[in-house]
Amino acid sequence: MSTTHKALFVSDIHFPRHSPRHVNLLMKVVKAWKPDSIDLLGDIDDADSTGRWAEGTPDAIVGIGEGGVKETTQLFADLREERKDALIRMHDGNHGWTRHRQYLEKKAPALMDMIDADKLYEYSKHGVEWHDYDKPPVKLFDTGTLYGHHGESISKHAGESVRNDCLNWGVSLIRGHSHRQGVYKKSYPMTGQEIRGFEIGHLTDISQMTYTVNHDWQAGFAVGYIDDTGDHIQLIEIMDNTCYVDGKRFVA
Repeated sequence: MSTTHKALFVSDIHFPRHSPRHVNLLMKVVKAWKPDSIDLLGDIDDADSTGRWAEGTPDAIVGIGEGGVKETTQLFADLREERKDALIRMHDGNHGWTRHRQYLEKKAPALMDMIDADKLYEYSKHGVEWHDYDKPPVKLFDTGTLYGHHGESISKHAGESVRNDCLNWGVSLIRGHSHRQGVYKKSYPMTGQEIRGFEIGHLTDISQMTYTVNHDWQAGFAVGYIDDTGDHIQLIEIMDNTCYVDGKRFVA
């Protein structure tokens, strides 16, 4: 790790129900800011073809390799093209391979010998490190205390979902899942321990996310600066297809 390692975190793109402008904005940041690591914190692929809404429709399972899978694989390729030497990690979410796998295990178990996450998304081909959703959070850096995961808890209020996961796992955590941006911090002066939690937002097209009509969500992602003092995290808001990183304005 360099003296100051630059880290980028993004989650909940939900291909093909994503916002093309927000994904374009993200790629502009990647190209200009040049992160040393990129953590994709789950639900990059919406996995709509194996969701319960697809059951009994022509879209069920036959489209498993289309839509969100193709676009997720293309994102891996695009990120690797821009950042040839970066550490890229994919933390699967409750959508994505998790949803596809659960559907196949239930509906078409014979296919499980022919399909796995790597065959579907080709992450090894693009040098992406893979982490399953049903595994514990992953410690992200040698210095600092931050772990990464898609997240399990869901609350109606920003910051409460990651708080619940921090307390459940007993670690500082950066995660997605809630589609909100929020921060939780708890200090223990007697032991010098501090627990920190970050919910980093989403890059979806909310007009296509029809399972709720009240999208109390915030578009955005996060960046971090990792040095010998620890991991310093900043939430990046996207407002009117615009964000700021290191004082530079990016517009999609």
